[in-house]
Parts: sequence; structure tokens; C-alpha cells
Amino acid sequence: MKIVHFVEGRCNPDTANGVDKTLYYISREQANLGHEVHMISSTKKDLIAIDGVTMHRVQPFRNPLSCSVDVAALIDEIQPDFGHFHSAYVPGNISVSKALKRRGIPYAVTPNGNCARILLTRRPWMKIPYKVLFERPYLNKAAFVQSVGDQGEIEHYGVKVPIIEALNGIDRKELPNSLDQALLRKIYPEFKDRYICIFVGRLDIEQKGIDLLIPAVARLKKEGLKLGVVMVGPPWKDASGRIESLLDEYEVRDCFALHGASYGDEKYSLIYGADAFIYPSRWEGLPFAVIEAMAMNQLCLVTPASDPAGLLGKHSAGVKFEAEVNAIATGIQRANDLSKEERVEMIQKAAQIVDSQMAWPGIAKRICDAYEKHLFEVGGR
Repeated sequence: MKIVHFVEGRCNPDTANGVDKTLYYISREQANLGHEVHMISSTKKDLIAIDGVTMHRVQPFRNPLSCSVDVAALIDEIQPDFGHFHSAYVPGNISVSKALKRRGIPYAVTPNGNCARILLTRRPWMKIPYKVLFERPYLNKAAFVQSVGDQGEIEHYGVKVPIIEALNGIDRKELPNSLDQALLRKIYPEFKDRYICIFVGRLDIEQKGIDLLIPAVARLKKEGLKLGVVMVGPPWKDASGRIESLLDEYEVRDCFALHGASYGDEKYSLIYGADAFIYPSRWEGLPFAVIEAMAMNQLCLVTPASDPAGLLGKHSAGVKFEAEVNAIATGIQRANDLSKEERVEMIQKAAQIVDSQMAWPGIAKRICDAYEKHLFEVGGR
């Protein structure tokens, strides 16, 4: 089967962008399954090679509402059996999907959490008309829409075509074999005797609930909990200044460290060296950072949005709380109060979830099976 993925930007396995990671590993594993996989990246940047995948770079669209001549020519050259688009609110995806449809080529879409209803509260004067006029019709012309644990949000968005669930995953073979568990406390000796929570991801204040986490820590500080929070990741828009202001407003600057972006062995050592991994998001698709923490045998503290398909809560494999200041504070306190036995049991259950449901080969096969099922049902190609 010939598969073509289209993405605005490029795929990168070592980035804070979860969509880029997903696409890198999914396409690689589809190629490993024996399919002919092509990646069309609309970007000015140099592409990162993906084993077994044919890479095509095109210039960013001048008019995102019209498929570029270069992409149309590539589609005619490749003659794919199936197309696949990723994320949402990407006008280029819609224009390329129309080019596929004109050629009788079906496509799938993975919104990656971007159908979340809360997103419509961000610039609603733009997003609601765009949803009604463009995004929802495009989704409902897909062969299927892939859920990464966000099926309820996709259905609420008004999607009527089949929805298949295939979670994001992790490649355990690529995790480092040797970690410096003491690195975190070496870098931040002021946290040496504190309960350290680590956050890893893009510092998007609203989405990631950073504006909820800071007052929650302030409450715990007043109650006497010695707490340190290390924020690892690149700032999102004007996040750095706003976070600094919140730290001053709630008088918790001494409880937080803004580490900046970190990748590879250092990032994993930081995760491993903390007492817990925290992700207080208001909305997500399926956050890679949480999966990485689960795979690294770290205790995870999550909201319903950041709990992968609800599996941590369902299996009592982590500490779960609502995305609300007092609930976050209570969740952190609960994690701090766990016995050694309770903590180990949660960590082991989380690792079992990763092994059983988050391996890339199985995820890629489920998506390819959905392609083939659709092609069979419409008479094959």
C-alpha cells in the first residue's frame, strides 16, 4: 500500500511538538510493516531522514486555501492509495485533502487533541466560523478520524465518520540505558531536601495549566510542604514573562526553576531524578511527555486531559486530579504522602500500560488496518 502523509513543518523525534514526534514514528513503523510511505513536508527547514520513508520538501504555501502546484505534482507522481493529515486548524491540510479527493484518493485525519471544545474559547470569532465552514466538513469527508484518546471531544465536534483509536506511543529501545539520577539535584541544589515535581513540555500557560499549578504550589507552601517544581521546555509565545509575573504574584519564586528546553539523555535524567512528573493540562491529545515519564518509571500526576486515554486513572497507575487549583494541590500532597509500596505499585502499573498499549509497531498496524478496511469496503484500489 502506498501511503502519503502531509505536514506543515517537518518531523522531528526530539522536539517538544507531539505531532512531529507522532508522525516521525508512525511513518517509520508503517514503512517497517512493508508499506511504501511518503512524507510531504511544507517547510523551509532541512528535513530529518526517517528510515524507510521517502521524504519530499515543498515550499510553504503562498495561499493556504489552494493546494500548491508542487504538492499536486507529487500526488500525481506517487499515486498513493491513502493520504493522512495531522493536527487541526491547518488550512493547508484542507487544500491538499481536496486535491486527493479530486483524484479519488481517500484520506484520514488525526486531530491530536485539537478538537477539544475548550480550544473554541480561544479566539472564538475566528475558530467557530472556521470550524463550521472548513474544519468539520473536511473531517466528515475523511475515510476515518483517528483518536489518540480524545474520541469524546471528536464526537462533540460533530464528526460523523468512523473514529478509530490508536494511541501515541514510545520506542523503549531509544531510551537511554544509563541515567544520572543525581543530575536534577546537582543543577538545583536549593531543592535538595524538597519533594521535586518536574514538568516537561511547551510552556503554554493556559493549555498546560501552569496558571493553575503556581497558585496550587503557593497553597502547599503556606501549608508547610517543602516543594520544588522544575519546568523543562521552550516558552510558548509570551509565556516566560507571564510565568515570572505569576511567580512574583503568588510569592513562590523560590519553589520554581525555569530550566528551558532539554533533550536526549539530559531530559530523561531530569525526569528520572525527580520525585514525580506533573502535567496539569486543561486539554491535550495524548501528551508524549507523560508517556515518556511512564516509560522512565516515574510517578505521574495528571489531570483527566493529560491522562493517556484515561488509563492511569482507570488502573490506579498514577495520581489523578481535576484541572483546578485546590485539586492540583491536593493531588501533589497525596503523591507526597504515598508509601514506598504504593508508589512502586503505581509506577509498575504505568510501565505495564506502556508495554501493552503504547508500542509503535502495534499502533502503526492498527492505523494501516483501518486504511485497508476502508479500501476493501469501497472496492479496493
